[in-house]
Amino acid sequence: MAARIRLLQLAITAVNIVVAALAFTSIWPFPNGDFNIDLPSPEEVTWVYDDGILHVTAPFSIDNGGFYDVDNLTIVYNVTNLENERISDGIHTVPTVVAGGSINSVLDFTFDLLEMYNSGMTDMVFNDDMLRFVIDVSCFYTMKLVAFEAIYHVDVPWEPLINDFGIDWEASNLPPDSAPYSIVFWLDTSSLMSAIPPADLTLTVIGTTSGPLATGTTTITLGGNHTSAVVFDTADLVSYTSFDAIEYSIDVGGFEWTTTVPIPEGLP
Repeated sequence: MAARIRLLQLAITAVNIVVAALAFTSIWPFPNGDFNIDLPSPEEVTWVYDDGILHVTAPFSIDNGGFYDVDNLTIVYNVTNLENERISDGIHTVPTVVAGGSINSVLDFTFDLLEMYNSGMTDMVFNDDMLRFVIDVSCFYTMKLVAFEAIYHVDVPWEPLINDFGIDWEASNLPPDSAPYSIVFWLDTSSLMSAIPPADLTLTVIGTTSGPLATGTTTITLGGNHTSAVVFDTADLVSYTSFDAIEYSIDVGGFEWTTTVPIPEGLP
């Protein structure tokens, strides 16, 4: 009888050792970095702009240096800007990452920047910003007996689509200077916009007492810093010697706005 009890005790001890070893080999890879998620650096994130839609791809890799396959790996991502405005969110699932293996994948999403602009969220069009990725990773390992979850943060700088713009007063030519009269406008935009059609610009000369005097249109190439001039019909301006302001209306890839600026002192 004593021998049987002793045998049972040895069996229980052996099982406990196996369970302890299983627990040890399960937990060990995670806190010691053998399971690693390599999130994208800002330089690895790519942007493609087309017709108001921004397409973002952010590559990442997963290395499983542990003893067990990692299953049901789910990445829940949420992207906001500095103003905490929602940019995008979603769920990305990854196939089983076998023990000792690795995979490469990519977060791939789009958001409608033009829709944001038209709803009053203009920061990302005209100002530097920051895209903040909050990434929640969860999975199972050790034959799906153990769950793992971690939250990661990645900030990616954002450069505006429209950097700056304005009238080049020194290069412009208004009465009482000699004709032809012209106004030169400059526009500095992101390289993301180089593949879309040029901006449409309408300029109107406003008289001090008479209101609109002359209107002209032109286009400006996008992607970098470019200028274009509107040349006015001499007959519209030759008899006037006093001007108050210039109104410009511009459409840059669907981003539209109208502004009136006073003519600086020293000009007509």
